[in-house]
Amino acid sequence: MKARPKGEEDLQSFPSGHTSFAFTNAGVLYQEFKDSSPYLAYSGYALATATGGLRIANNSHWFSDVIVSAGIGILVTELVYLFDPIIKWNPFKKVKGINLYPKIDKNHYGVYFKKTF
Repeated sequence: MKARPKGEEDLQSFPSGHTSFAFTNAGVLYQEFKDSSPYLAYSGYALATATGGLRIANNSHWFSDVIVSAGIGILVTELVYLFDPIIKWNPFKKVKGINLYPKIDKNHYGVYFKKTF
C-alpha cells in the first residue's frame, strides 16, 4: 500500500480499482465479441486505457498502479475464460434426472447432487 500522488494520507493507491474493473470488463467484451464484431471487441480496451490514463492525469494513481491493475484485470478475465469449460463440465449431462451443483460460501465448499425419479 502506498499513498496517492495527491499527497493524501490514505494508503489506497495500489492497485487502481477503477482500472482493474475497466480492463476486466474490456476483457469480457473482447472474449464475447472477438469473432462477431472486432470493433466492439477492441473498443473496451480503448475505453479502459482512457480510464487508466485519466486516473493518472487526475493524480489519483501512479503509473505503476494503473499498469499492474490493467494486468490484474486482463489476467483474471483470461483465467475465467480458460477455466469456463471445466466449470461447466457435468459428467451426468447425458443422463436425465441427475444434476450436480457446486456450493461455495464463506465457510463451506461442497457439491449438491440431485436425482429426480
